[in-house]
Amino acid sequence: MSRRFITLLLIVGTLIQTVLPTWGTFGSLEMPVLTGLLICIALRTDRAEMFYAAVLTGLLHDSFCPAPLGLSIPFFTVVAMSVHWIRDEVFGDLPSTYVVMGAVAAVFETLYYGLSFSLSGLRPVSMGLLALRLVGGLLAGTVVVPLIAMIVLKIHQSNRSSRKTVFL
Repeated sequence: MSRRFITLLLIVGTLIQTVLPTWGTFGSLEMPVLTGLLICIALRTDRAEMFYAAVLTGLLHDSFCPAPLGLSIPFFTVVAMSVHWIRDEVFGDLPSTYVVMGAVAAVFETLYYGLSFSLSGLRPVSMGLLALRLVGGLLAGTVVVPLIAMIVLKIHQSNRSSRKTVFL
């Protein structure tokens, strides 16, 4: 994937994540659209593009959410590095890969933000609300991340096949 394509994907993903309503049943949980895009990108790119995508994802996420700017960059960098590190061990085309990675990443995202906000005093988080959000994150990551990944893979395949026909 080129940096131009990654940038376009992440900007569109940010807009989608911002426009989608939060999941009120689970403590106003937002859908992990950017997390799904980052997982897909980390599985399909080299190290330089993976770091570029992680930093850009963190900046875009923080720009459109109430978190302080820069708070998301460490989380998204760790997610991208972890996925990139195990990419040779998993099947990047199977939906089950994205189900498991999406569930794990969404749970860690919920823990990361819950603990970060609680420790910094920005938003107090009770254990009951955190547990509810963890369940919601697990469900959202299990459903949203594979859908996002399958859409991105289809777009990437059609982009590659159209590029081959133009140059032939």
